[in-house]
Amino acid sequence: MTIDFLGFWHCGGGRGGGSVVDAVIHRDASGLPVVPGRHLKGLLREAVSCAESWQWEGFARGDTERLFGTRTETHGADSRAGFLRVGDGVLPAATQRYLAESEAGRKLVPALFRSLHSTAISPETGSALRRSLRGMEVVVPLKLEAPIMTIMNAGAEPVEWLERLEAALPLIRAVGAYRSRGLGRARLALEATE
Repeated sequence: MTIDFLGFWHCGGGRGGGSVVDAVIHRDASGLPVVPGRHLKGLLREAVSCAESWQWEGFARGDTERLFGTRTETHGADSRAGFLRVGDGVLPAATQRYLAESEAGRKLVPALFRSLHSTAISPETGSALRRSLRGMEVVVPLKLEAPIMTIMNAGAEPVEWLERLEAALPLIRAVGAYRSRGLGRARLALEATE
């Protein structure tokens, strides 16, 4: 699956950046940005679930659970894995190698990141509220790749997963945090690999 970001995006690593930013980007060992596979799987699950509940043509009752498994919250110890596994969204391998292994590439890595800052404004005075300045690290628009693998579980029935995902992908319009505030606009597509 490819994730083509159309603007700044943020997938946090749950850490702060000291006095500069409150939330930094999730990175791999080379310091390159990553979208965790669990986040992508959740977005795909929600898209398929919506298509299933809307009874789109080609979607059958139970497709979401067959593809992505049952939820522990609802099934407890009886939960089971689904047919699909989604890996992390990362830069293409050749780009990763260049940025991580070459001196010229390492110099370019900081250019992938920006800082955005916001503050709360008092409605009475129109000035910034004390202690409300927040900063977050974002990544510039780029294209990531995430592998989707099929796993045959004992007793699982095969599903036409490729057609289901292709039909549901347009329902995903943004990836990462602050999607409702304009960050992470993206186009997702499926591409065959060797």
